Amino acid sequence: MNTQVIYDYIDRHKDDLIGLLQECIRSKPVNPLYATQHGYNEAACEKIIMEKLETLGVELYSFDVELDKLEEYRDMPGFITGYTDQIDFRNRPNIVAKLPGTDPEHGRSVLLIGHCDVVAADDTELWKHHPFAAEVEDGVLYGRGCVDELGGLVSQLIAIEAIIRTDSRPKGDIWFSSVVCEESGGTGVLAVADWLKKRGIRIDAGIMGEPTDLDISLLCRNITWGDMKIIGRTGHLEEWQPHWSEGGPVDAIKKARYIMDQIDRLNEEWSSRPDKNHPLEKLPCQVKVAMINGGHHRSSYPAVCELSFNIQILPHETNALGLGPGVRKEFEDFIARVSAADPWLSGHPPIIDWVCEADCSEVPKDHPFVKVFEKNAGTTRRESRLIGSGFHTDTGWLMRVPEIPVVNYGPGNPALAHSTNERCRVEDVVTCCKTVALTCLEWCNMSV
Repeated sequence: MNTQVIYDYIDRHKDDLIGLLQECIRSKPVNPLYATQHGYNEAACEKIIMEKLETLGVELYSFDVELDKLEEYRDMPGFITGYTDQIDFRNRPNIVAKLPGTDPEHGRSVLLIGHCDVVAADDTELWKHHPFAAEVEDGVLYGRGCVDELGGLVSQLIAIEAIIRTDSRPKGDIWFSSVVCEESGGTGVLAVADWLKKRGIRIDAGIMGEPTDLDISLLCRNITWGDMKIIGRTGHLEEWQPHWSEGGPVDAIKKARYIMDQIDRLNEEWSSRPDKNHPLEKLPCQVKVAMINGGHHRSSYPAVCELSFNIQILPHETNALGLGPGVRKEFEDFIARVSAADPWLSGHPPIIDWVCEADCSEVPKDHPFVKVFEKNAGTTRRESRLIGSGFHTDTGWLMRVPEIPVVNYGPGNPALAHSTNERCRVEDVVTCCKTVALTCLEWCNMSV
């Protein structure tokens, strides 16, 4: 494998790489769930990617997400049909491409995959540059999706181009996929996973282009969302009121504060529990209250307060589907205990509604692909580490349906994803491209 040839090609075409990334950002591939009033979707971005792939002469496939063909996954995590009355999946194609190997029977295969949809950016007045202008300033690219995850996706695409244009095609097949609808349930990745499975396509390893700041993420956590309704009793708050046991009001917000104080204590316990921590993760699993809604009038005691919360769950806490029923039960039991200690809540316990659950994944450190990837990442960026992603990625679908071990690797600080002034260093995009290309070449030239 001639590493320098790949390096030189990517360096010579650095402007083309960043130019393609800018073009994708400027196409405004906002997931329709977050921008129905604008009429945005991923179609224009997928067209850009498709046209680029056509110039490379690879095998090309595209198809729309069809929920009726995915019914067998209805009870699995992340399968969400509640958006179908808001979003039209038609004319938002997934793309799958294949660069055939020179000797696929004796080489290993790899899948490069990422999503092209991005979240909305309606706070344009707060951005240093317009979120869809994709401006570069002092070596930094600003734009919605440059981190999550168009930077990783375009890097993968140009890595394949570098392999083709330098006549470096390996023995094994290289697959590529650009998917839609990741930002609202992961239906696009599920459709690709199902497509691969139904065609009997076996792929030995994969890279998802989620942002990792150029570290190699072997783990993503299950993320479970829930809502909790705390019931009180209304009454005029400017007048004297009898005790609640005599028919007086109960402040639902005050009771919610009590529940949140107890959740803080639960998080303190979890922070030191081995089963809530992982050596690859920076933070322990926690219960985070993300939204609060309560009350109906400034002169009334609030009768209801609703808490929306997020629970992170590690792979070893989940079942075969990546679900965490044990953790949900632990949380329900905890809320029941602390409610029983409160005179009002003991008779009016909070109501928990589990909203949705995204699964998890983990690739062992000693997997051969990890060793190859780690070695090549070390040649392009010495400080690359093995880490875990605190957020969810759709690697779980790929590991459970077509059974592909997939790691996450991409440019950009994941903490900047979805944020105002989302930005990524240009050199990090170039480094990602080099690492992916070199990893594909070494892995796909290894004997089966």
